[in-house]
Order: sequence, then C-alpha cells, then structure tokens
Amino acid sequence: MNKKQLIKTALVSSPIMAAFELSPVFFLIEQDRFKFWQMMLVLSLFSLVIWALNILLISVEETKKTGNPLKRYILSYILTVMFVVTISLMGQFSHIQKGENALSPLYPLINILALNTIILILSEGIVIRSKKMQTETELATFKIKHLEAEHQQLIQQLQPHFLFNSLSTLKSLIKNDAELAEEYLVKLSEFLRFTTSAHYNAIVSLADELDFTCDYIDLQKIRFSGSFLSQIDVPEASKKEYKIPVYALQTLAENAIKHNAFTAK
Repeated sequence: MNKKQLIKTALVSSPIMAAFELSPVFFLIEQDRFKFWQMMLVLSLFSLVIWALNILLISVEETKKTGNPLKRYILSYILTVMFVVTISLMGQFSHIQKGENALSPLYPLINILALNTIILILSEGIVIRSKKMQTETELATFKIKHLEAEHQQLIQQLQPHFLFNSLSTLKSLIKNDAELAEEYLVKLSEFLRFTTSAHYNAIVSLADELDFTCDYIDLQKIRFSGSFLSQIDVPEASKKEYKIPVYALQTLAENAIKHNAFTAK
C-alpha cells in the first residue's frame, strides 16, 4: 500500500469533496457565507476522519495473507454510519435542520455515505495502482536476478571449456616452440587471474575488459598460428570513463571466432 499517496490524496480531496457535498444544502436552504465556510470546515474534517478509517482498514487488510475487499467495504460503511450517528447525537447538524425548508434527518447520513463511497473508489484506485507497481518492480527484480544467474552460469561454463582448449594448445607448443609456449603461458595466467576476480564484479571498467579481451585474442592468435588479424581502436579517455558488464567484450570476440570458419586462404 502506498500510504503516503493515500494521505496526500486525503488532504487534497477532502476540501473538494466537502464543497461538492455541501453545495446542495445552500441551494435548498438560505445560509450566509459564514455558515457555508463553517460547514465546509466541518465536512472537510469529517472527510479526513473517514479517509483515516479507510486507510486504517486497508492497513489491517494488508497484514493478513488473504484480504477480503468486500469485508473491508462493509466494515467501512458500518464505521461511517457509527461515526455519523455519534456526530448527529452531538448536534453537529442541528443548525441546518431548522426552519420551514429543513432537510430530512437522513440527509447527513446519506451525504456522508456518499462521501465514503467516493473515498472508497479513490482509495481502491490508489491501492490497485500501488499493487501493480509493486508487481512490476518484483517482475523487473526477478528478470535481473535471472540474467545474473545466466551470467554466472556463463562464467562457470567458460573456464572449463576454455581451459581444456588452452592446455591442449600449450601441450602442442611445448613440443614445437618452447619460447612461444612461455609467452602463451604468461598470457594464459593473466587471463585466468582476471576470471578468478570477475566472480565478484558484475561491472568492470572498459579498460580492464579490453585488457582481458586482448589477452584472449592473443591466446587465440597463438593457437591458430596467426590465421587472423585484429585491431582495437578505443580512445584512452573512454577506457577510463565507461564501465560495462564483465565478459561482455570477451564473449563477443569468442563468438566472432567460434562462429566463423577458417579457410585455407
């Protein structure tokens, strides 16, 4: 429940509804301006009290796992009737019930019940909107968590697959070119060092991700014996300014290699 929105609406709408409810009285009964503003103030206070009762009922309903709006509506009208009866016994409406054109004694009750109906409609609209926003927020949070889970799964899948290929390449290099094998091992260690810390950072600087991606590309160049060329042109200012999801660039580079064929040419 958006209690702040309900309270704000109560404060704004109470004088408006009081004027709306009071206007028929002054068309039917002659009243001076002082009486009008006096009754305006009284009905505004009545409206605030009824708002408070309905906000309280909504709060109680939300504490229960299975709330019953119909039960809350009925209870709201019962409490409103009790409130009107109590006020009537105190003589608050006596000054508009005198004279030849006096209104029916039921008029205050009908008037306040109509006021309560309007308040119920307004409060229900706010509650429904609040629940809708809460549902959308929860759904967005769920989507984010789902993406994070997929991201973590990608990280877990990356290392075993990549490490298997890297060790196979390293084994072949040790036999044929020890110097190149040493260079490959240095690049591989830098690559793996980054992956061990990446688990704790969903977002990294562009500079770090570029260095990581360059290590990956260099490893692939050694693995495929210089069968492809790459060029990275990113301004130094951008490297320090921007942050991106970890593995974002490396995954793109990996897919570019994995899903393209090396021809003899």
